[in-house]
Amino acid sequence: MGSQREVVIIGGGIIGSFLGYQLTKRGRKVTIVEQTDLASGASGAAAGMLAADCEHFDHPELQTMARMSRDAFPAIIRELRQTSGIDAGLNEQGFLTPARDNREAEELQARILAGGTGEWWTPERLSTSEPALRHGLAGAIYRSEEIQVIPSKLTQALAYSAQAKGAVLLHQTEATSIQVQENQVQGVVTSRGFLPCDQIVLAGGWRMEQLLQPLGISLPLEPVKGEIVEVRSDTPLLRTTLYAKSIYIVPKPGNKLWIGATSFPGDSSNGVAAGSVTRLLSEAAEMIPEISNAHFVRAWSGHRPKSPDGLPYLGEFSDVRGLYAAAGHYRNGILLSAITARILSDEMDGIVTPGINLAPFRPDRFQNQLEGGLLR
Repeated sequence: MGSQREVVIIGGGIIGSFLGYQLTKRGRKVTIVEQTDLASGASGAAAGMLAADCEHFDHPELQTMARMSRDAFPAIIRELRQTSGIDAGLNEQGFLTPARDNREAEELQARILAGGTGEWWTPERLSTSEPALRHGLAGAIYRSEEIQVIPSKLTQALAYSAQAKGAVLLHQTEATSIQVQENQVQGVVTSRGFLPCDQIVLAGGWRMEQLLQPLGISLPLEPVKGEIVEVRSDTPLLRTTLYAKSIYIVPKPGNKLWIGATSFPGDSSNGVAAGSVTRLLSEAAEMIPEISNAHFVRAWSGHRPKSPDGLPYLGEFSDVRGLYAAAGHYRNGILLSAITARILSDEMDGIVTPGINLAPFRPDRFQNQLEGGLLR
């Protein structure tokens, strides 16, 4: 299928597209192989929140990476718009974490005093800034640094910008096997033929492990199903993104609100349950009563790829030269896409990314456990 490419990226979601863009900027010859369409999996189903401080991270290294990634987005998105002409829907109005009562207010204020980010909004300021929120809230943390995007648009902007810089995009193309000789990758067999290359990056969803099984390599991933509901109001109901304990409400262009999300570990089914729609709309209406009068637009689901320890897989496999993983980002694929692309691009060029310890994220960290029969 043509001349030798330096890199083949398997997966045309946000991670694969971001990496393709970064590598082409560095002058690398890249092919992105996508089984269906761009952002057709978890990337297209995400709400697009870049919530490095609202989100809870069990690992401190992941928190650092999340903040580095979030802070890189505004400049990159402006750059992408110039290259691709695609508007990724960047919203820089900030995030609110509301307190439903005085106890929650004390807990949230304690986070700020303990060195957390954000500023405290009193109930009066909250009702002035977001009048559609229900009365009686005890205040909120406002975080101006948190932003959000439209993930499908951002993925398209990245992929087409990479294409404009020389990358090859292969849509509707399945990667069926990885060819290795003497512990060095040789290329990828696809439904369109063989793609010879020097480096391969696994950047797809939760089924990525299937490609590795013939090589005796494991990359355990579990699907975690999530569902989102979209409604549209006649007038704007929300300016900032609402990031509450059990629900988020994300304002999108055209007076639309994305309300999410459910979480069902191990569920690989498609579609949206009626009960999920009812619960999400009910909880959203508790925060913004006028949502009950909004127009229902649609609901959708996706599958977040989760590793056994909840950390992504980043870097080169120790047993196969030229084989890399950028997968398993679970809830934070959109948020971590910028830093993931930088880390992988650096490692593939033999550079150590400053300020990041990649040891917890090595892609073969479960291999010995699997070979010993300890992990199922």
